[in-house]
Amino acid sequence: MELHIQSEFECIYLINGEFFEHADCITMSEYDVVYVTVLPIKPQLLPYTVKFCGTENIKTELALGLRLSPDHYILSLAPRYLIVYGTSPKPTPPKSHIARLFALIKSGETGAAYAMLSDELKGSISKDTLNAFFGDYEKLIECDWEKGNKFFLIDKNNAAHLHTYSLKNEFIDDISECE
Repeated sequence: MELHIQSEFECIYLINGEFFEHADCITMSEYDVVYVTVLPIKPQLLPYTVKFCGTENIKTELALGLRLSPDHYILSLAPRYLIVYGTSPKPTPPKSHIARLFALIKSGETGAAYAMLSDELKGSISKDTLNAFFGDYEKLIECDWEKGNKFFLIDKNNAAHLHTYSLKNEFIDDISECE
């Protein structure tokens, strides 16, 4: 089984006692107990450790661990800030087209999200349809380990649904669920 770790910040990982700069794809047994210590590069962030056993699903304020398929487990990590009270720092904007689209829809900026679509796709769906498509999902996780612009949408029950998207002239031209 492959363990994929994604974090929203720059860090180094200590996984079961070994240092990793990148943890995109680590081979493990589905029965392993895994300790992941996150060591942020920025001094404003605090380190923390996540433990999971047998690729169980976990959900905390800082970590979301899901079994995506029989061969893939994802651990998505959020930053842990030193500040207890006050305004939270601005999150870094997503890099990929689909992650930006999802973030815009979740923040209520439907017009800006709709502007990311190709003219052909705009002609076939409305803003309400776009909102409804992503409405039941809480998180988007990109499949950096595969080709073909694949991503998982995670619903309220922590179920992962594999999707793909295509681009045309830097605009999203199609989004579809994989079978």
